[in-house]
Amino acid sequence: MKGYAGNILFVNLTDGSIKREPLEEAVARKFIGGTGVNALLAYRHIKAGIDPLSPDNALIMGAGPLVGTLIPGSARVEVTAKSPLTGVIGISNGGNTPGIMLKYAGYDHLVVTGKADKPVYLKIDDDRVEICDADHLWGKDTFETTDALWDELGDNFWISAIGVAGESLVRYALILNNKHSAFSRTGLGAVMGSKNLKAIAARGTRGIEVADGPGFMNLTKELLDKVAAFPLLKEWRTVGFFMAFEPYTSMGYMLGKNNTESAEDIMERFPIKEYLSRVRKGSTSCPGCSLGCKGRVEMQDGKYEGLRFRLSTPAVAVGAFGGLVAVEGFDEVMKCAELSNRYGMDLDSLTATIGFAIELYQKGILTDEDTGGLELDWGTETVRTLLDRIAQRDGFGRLLGEGVVRAAEEIGKGADYYAVHIKGMDLGLGLRGRLSTENFGQATNPRGAHLDRSPSISFMPGRKKESYVKYCRSIGVPEDRVEAVCTGPENFNVARLTRWVEDYNTILFSLGLCHRTPISQHYNLDLFARLYSTATGLEMNPEEIRQAGERAWNLSRAFNMREGKTKTDDFFPERLMKESVTLRKGEIPAADPEMVEQLLNEYYEERGWEADTGNPGPQKLNELGIDT
Repeated sequence: MKGYAGNILFVNLTDGSIKREPLEEAVARKFIGGTGVNALLAYRHIKAGIDPLSPDNALIMGAGPLVGTLIPGSARVEVTAKSPLTGVIGISNGGNTPGIMLKYAGYDHLVVTGKADKPVYLKIDDDRVEICDADHLWGKDTFETTDALWDELGDNFWISAIGVAGESLVRYALILNNKHSAFSRTGLGAVMGSKNLKAIAARGTRGIEVADGPGFMNLTKELLDKVAAFPLLKEWRTVGFFMAFEPYTSMGYMLGKNNTESAEDIMERFPIKEYLSRVRKGSTSCPGCSLGCKGRVEMQDGKYEGLRFRLSTPAVAVGAFGGLVAVEGFDEVMKCAELSNRYGMDLDSLTATIGFAIELYQKGILTDEDTGGLELDWGTETVRTLLDRIAQRDGFGRLLGEGVVRAAEEIGKGADYYAVHIKGMDLGLGLRGRLSTENFGQATNPRGAHLDRSPSISFMPGRKKESYVKYCRSIGVPEDRVEAVCTGPENFNVARLTRWVEDYNTILFSLGLCHRTPISQHYNLDLFARLYSTATGLEMNPEEIRQAGERAWNLSRAFNMREGKTKTDDFFPERLMKESVTLRKGEIPAADPEMVEQLLNEYYEERGWEADTGNPGPQKLNELGIDT
């Protein structure tokens, strides 16, 4: 096979064994790579019921067949394990990661099991794979660790590192790549910490060979030209996700103060003009990408003048710290973001947990005795104090390092009502009011309330039916399902469309591609098949490619099924089905529980899953050739 490196690297930290196994062609055809093969490896190597922080968990890094090529956006690598935060399949995706070097070294996937008896780091240098002492790195933050390894090994090694939060087993600890690009969600940094694995350092020199060089380069040029012609390319490079703030807030998707009120004033509190003049120094790209949407921060003046670091999505930091916990101003938000990356904590779960605690304190559910004398209030002072204490599991920070679900269980007194989550994962977008696949997909995503597998054209209202019909055909919806999917007040059924969008985006990530709009809008299922065939030499038609995405999605659901998850775990948070939220244009009502149940049933029906459990049954798994 071309395109693939052709091997899976297995490292057992308990006994120090290192072995290589070939990536079989049958596995590649059934699961493509990245997301899909990771799901298979997780199902095979992580037993049901294990403690995510035990040596029995496996940390799996996977790079798809297009990773490391020149195709725009082909730098996305996935890490999978059982999540310490949610207790279900944990998935995190990042660009500009050592996964690219892993592939250049000759490995499509890395599976790390066991636990070292002292701190170590994993060094991968082409065929030379070593488990190295990391006593001198333990206790350092992610930036210090990466710099130390670059000094030790050379800056041609790419580094995945954890900080103090990962060492302290904060359940939403992240893995930071090359000091800026994160495997952020689901707490996989804590899995590394539980294994005494401080970092992974990789260098590869082999490159990747494609099967049809001229054909592949023609497709590459065609896509590069389309990205270059994208009308909002400059805006994506300069302001990035800030462009989404207006539609997010106007539709009630983006909320503040633990999802209790609108964040409509966020652009007034954090004006773009100030961001461009005081905060943003420039942009940077993942390898092989012509978009350049990652930000370089350098504070030009003020309290933190000279603060410099790279941040994948500055707008997300503003939404999290400025919205959910009401930190004041760019200076403090950027300092909080830098500290989060240094400590190694997912800023979404961090701010969700802090916001949860602040609200409980103000309602009297938490007291000074619970907090160790800390008075909790919205804004910078509380956030900075808790940020430090959570990372080190110090005092009250120990409880908040558990995440909202476990913290609520320990607190009791009805605290669980204020823990806004699905499957243990805090929400990325609001679920009251209008539903698109992007926010509805948080309910059905196996890893919990995340939206990265469900973006589609349904996000913006007002599209004609013809647009949805065309879109459905481009992502592989069978002709006999198009009418049922393209039906409803807005010309789509959100539950039925979500099913097909998930399969399609699973292939996007399995191939190793990015879902940023200036890139992803130029892809379709037919192009996926052509890219795959020219890269690998394995002929697969669009329907075979789509079914590989469906197979991976079903296997991830089957992983959760072994953990006892059912349809009740897909329901919207209780609070969002009881409380409305007020916007300037009027009130957005609470989600209707009967409507939620109806949509979930339609989703299960569209997937061919069991109505009573909401899970794929034996017939569906057999149909997909999944042996469980």
